[in-house]
Parts: sequence; C-alpha cells; structure tokens
Amino acid sequence: MGQTIEAERIVLKDKNGQARGIFGLKPDGSPQLALIGNTGQVRIAMMMSDDDEPRLVLSGPTGERRAEITVLENGVSTLNLYDHEGRTRGTFHIFHDGTPKLAMVDRRGNIRGVMCLFEDGDPSVKLYDEQRKPVFEAPEPDDFIP
Repeated sequence: MGQTIEAERIVLKDKNGQARGIFGLKPDGSPQLALIGNTGQVRIAMMMSDDDEPRLVLSGPTGERRAEITVLENGVSTLNLYDHEGRTRGTFHIFHDGTPKLAMVDRRGNIRGVMCLFEDGDPSVKLYDEQRKPVFEAPEPDDFIP
C-alpha cells in the first residue's frame, strides 16, 4: 500500500537548492500550489479562495500576472488576460446558463468593446469611446424589439 505524507507545506527544490515548487496552505487555511521558474518567480499558481473558488494564475518571467482562470462561487467561469503591467485588458465569461461574453479593456480600465451571445444564440457587439459612450452597436438596439 502507498504511504501518506502529512504536512502544512512542502517545498520542492532543485539540485542547487533553489525552490521550484511549493504546495501548502495560505494564511487563511486554503490550499495553494506554486511552480517557480528559473528566475525564482512564481510562474504558475493554483489556489482555492476562502469562498471555495478555484483559480489558476499564469505569470510572466518577472512574476507579473498575465492570465487568470477562475470558477466563481455562482458558477460563472472567467478568463482574464493582463498586460505586462498587470492591468486587465480582456475578459471572457461563461455564465451559468451557458452564455458567453467577451470584453476588451483599454489601458485605463475602461471597457471599449463587448461581444456576447444571448441565451437564444443571437449575437451582440458593442464598442465604446473613451467616455464609455456607445459608438457602434450591432444589431441596432431597435432590432431586438419584435
């Protein structure tokens, strides 16, 4: 039979003594797995929030968060993409009814474009200016009125 190892934290080190992986508990008691790259920065992290939401974070070579996948407590799946400075630049959601929504965000955090499919499969595309006012919408708003 297999053996059981019990610990609050396990650190995986390479032959030079450099930490390359950590499996342990965060201060709030939730589990976390971190894989560390050659530069000593965490490149992949998997964790559970205190709300029991799983999260996978992928980071760039200097440790900056670049992508994050989460399943929220309400069942919504999300993918967030970040620029090299850690700002959100794109999000993709799949809601609990299966509807997808894609949003593009400018450097200042303003949503500038949204594309989604409604539950019945009808598409929608909206583009916004810097003041968050619509500049393009398809189909036209009146097209949704029977």
